[in-house]
Amino acid sequence: MKILMIQGGFGAGGAEKMMCSLAAHRTELGDDVHVAAMTMPAAGSFFDYPAQVHLHVLDRPAPRLPASFLQPRRGLAVRRLIAELRPDLIVSFLTKVNCLTLLAATGTGIPVIVSERNNPSAQSPRFWRRAQNTLIPRAAGIAMQTHAAAMDLPPAQAARAHVVPNHCDPVPFTPAPPADHCRFVAVGRLDAQKGFDLLLEAFARLPADLPATLDIFGKGQERDNLQAQIRALGLTGRARLAGLVPSASDWLGAGDVAVVSSRYEGFCNVVAEATCSGMPIISFDCPYGPSEMVRHEQNGLLVPNGDVAGLAKAMERLARDRELRNELAGAAWIMADRLDTGRIMAQWDALIAESLGDTRAARRPQPADSTLSS
Repeated sequence: MKILMIQGGFGAGGAEKMMCSLAAHRTELGDDVHVAAMTMPAAGSFFDYPAQVHLHVLDRPAPRLPASFLQPRRGLAVRRLIAELRPDLIVSFLTKVNCLTLLAATGTGIPVIVSERNNPSAQSPRFWRRAQNTLIPRAAGIAMQTHAAAMDLPPAQAARAHVVPNHCDPVPFTPAPPADHCRFVAVGRLDAQKGFDLLLEAFARLPADLPATLDIFGKGQERDNLQAQIRALGLTGRARLAGLVPSASDWLGAGDVAVVSSRYEGFCNVVAEATCSGMPIISFDCPYGPSEMVRHEQNGLLVPNGDVAGLAKAMERLARDRELRNELAGAAWIMADRLDTGRIMAQWDALIAESLGDTRAARRPQPADSTLSS
């Protein structure tokens, strides 16, 4: 079978990581897999695809055109690639790409699976959320990462959506050597969504007698603003922007507690990696994702979304209580089984079979509660 997978770019990110894994999995099953994206970093794909996977970059140099022409040009590029490859199935990731793909595939008879990878209700412009809700009935299959995200779809589409979280096997890492202070770590793009400004505010509220440091790993457009905030809050030497790390094992081995301060998420791979690998975590209970992975007081602590004072209180609690940190770290089994790679890929295989009209596809399991258990 020939499968075309389409995403926004070949850079770093949870969606890109998942598409690379899915492409590798379907290649192992013998499929002819093509992966397309609008852009490619100058250094090439951040994630390493198997040599058998064909990569396509859709954006091409063109005369200067108004910004309003960008998405129509991309839609036409998708349409041309579909006509060239004539795949048996298309898998699309992310809101804008889903819309362009569903439009481009119209009239071809090729089934399309769309997957939302972020939180469209919290993004702007809202045009794309409305467009996706209008076009999504055309999709042969729908993959959402959390139950809460699925419920954000129009009711008829929510009823047929598959909840397929990102896979996450336990990450082997070398724990940071013992220290006389608590090392907090945070990871993600340096942008407003990740709420690192809120995290710095919370860290600044910790008692002066509490020995603690904070490393924020990542890069992005808010770096200068965050650096200025560190200086303004008097946190120089205690909090730092530590740059991009090549793998989860690097940040897992750099601290004692992970903190997620996001205003919203689509799933949050940092929460998955911490809870599966045995690192204590504190997270805002933001939409969507953390509450479906963090069991409060069992494998981490949840704080009401945006509650800076509550975040500071939770950070102080774990900084002072090494025994509690060890207890939370010891509960990695809770999510490690649920996000096992084999389990998640089997769910994708079932969705693909169902979308192709394969009557042999097993009925997907129905979760007993809102925890990611299917």
